[in-house]
Amino acid sequence: MRTGHAGEPGRYPGPVAAPVVEAASRSDVGVRRAVNEDAVIAQWPVYLVADGMGGHEAGELASAAAVRAFAELAGASRLPTIAEVSSAIERARAAVDDVAYGTQRGAGCTLTGAVLVAHEGRAQWYVLNIGDSRVYQHRGSTLQQITLDHSLQAELAAAGDAAAERTPRNVITRALGSDDARHDAWLLPVSAGTRLLICSDGLTTELSDEELRAVLAVGGRPEAVAEELVRRACEAGGRDNVTVIVVDTVSGPAAWAVPAVQGAAAAEETGDETLEVTRPVR
Repeated sequence: MRTGHAGEPGRYPGPVAAPVVEAASRSDVGVRRAVNEDAVIAQWPVYLVADGMGGHEAGELASAAAVRAFAELAGASRLPTIAEVSSAIERARAAVDDVAYGTQRGAGCTLTGAVLVAHEGRAQWYVLNIGDSRVYQHRGSTLQQITLDHSLQAELAAAGDAAAERTPRNVITRALGSDDARHDAWLLPVSAGTRLLICSDGLTTELSDEELRAVLAVGGRPEAVAEELVRRACEAGGRDNVTVIVVDTVSGPAAWAVPAVQGAAAAEETGDETLEVTRPVR
């Protein structure tokens, strides 16, 4: 699916061209699960994966509610601001809380992905994460994990605690519907030739980063790459639901600019306390 908007009159000032991206998503129940609790939205400019927790119906409802909160941003005629994405995240938190309150065991989900936003006069990727689904950036021969897992294992490992090796990976420390539903966020430049991989942990449980890099490096259309990643995860065991989004930046961003945010709106744009890291990776 190729999306982008080039030179549409009256939309942006001057002879500018929006970045063109090609994206594809695939989701599979896996080999051992009866229900797919993952949910996905992959429609310009929103590319997100939610992985439900709470068992069967509750997890499925939670993940669906989370991605539905972004529906009004998907397919919009302009790029959203960071403030508008933050509002969608708040709606997702509230929607998942509503699902959790209606269950005996509770319910929740991860939420991870990237949204093209208008920030500081140009298009940028706003990468967000709650939980242990992941966003990777692939460029040339390099694969970089952008997000940080919100799991006990990852936090122990980051602290240099040897107990990390004995800790199950699926102990999650942040999730929508839990006591800690904070999100991390990063800004990435929109750069032609860059590929984003957004995935639930059903992929990364089965395939190593090197296996992911090998598939991404082969090239091919996003549809074929997403299919191959899901196929390999299922062949490797498929112990969980597997959801993948592959997003290629085909062109941009040199000529691409958006109107600068002025005055109080600019302060609102940069006031996101969760915007912890800006990575000008080229």
